[in-house]
Amino acid sequence: MTVKLKPAMVLFLVALLMQACSWFKDKPAEYLNSDVGAPLEIPTGLDKPRQVASITIGGGILRSPTDDELNPLPPRAAVTAGGGDANAYLAWSATGAYLAVKDSPESVARRLRFAIQRSGMNLVERSDDGAHKFEYQHLRTAPEKGFFEKMLFWRNDLGPDYSGTYLVRIQADGDETRVYLMFATGSPANSNAAEHVLGIFMERLG
Repeated sequence: MTVKLKPAMVLFLVALLMQACSWFKDKPAEYLNSDVGAPLEIPTGLDKPRQVASITIGGGILRSPTDDELNPLPPRAAVTAGGGDANAYLAWSATGAYLAVKDSPESVARRLRFAIQRSGMNLVERSDDGAHKFEYQHLRTAPEKGFFEKMLFWRNDLGPDYSGTYLVRIQADGDETRVYLMFATGSPANSNAAEHVLGIFMERLG
């Protein structure tokens, strides 16, 4: 005998499963919401408890997470594969991700201008020192969905959108040149956006 489920029943079962999954999520430790209570009041005639010195745990002040650190991703390598042989490769420093190019700053500034235009980006302002300003339109495509995924029509599976106006900043580094990605305001772009856009330039300059 074949049992046919009505669409309303299928939606109800999917919602029930999603609610059940939320029951098994990690809950924050109860001590994080604890408060310091009032001192213990000792009734007359009773001995006070023996005082024990408190123990301080910890060291210096920890830095609060910022930007995309609040959404941790799998660990990244300090240098992309083939960095020793490739003409351009992504690397990391204390200031974030950058594109390392085995060329002089003057040549990289010129090559970046062509890379921006040939990658379909809009070059807004060009600069002889390589601080080019450009607009990038991130074209995203959704992956093929299965039957049950199509029922969750409210979900956005396109991923992050890195469209925006950016600046590039170049810096001499010995025999190489570093290329950093900045927002139009002059502040450093977040790590994910930098890896995405600089990765496009790496394919052009590599």
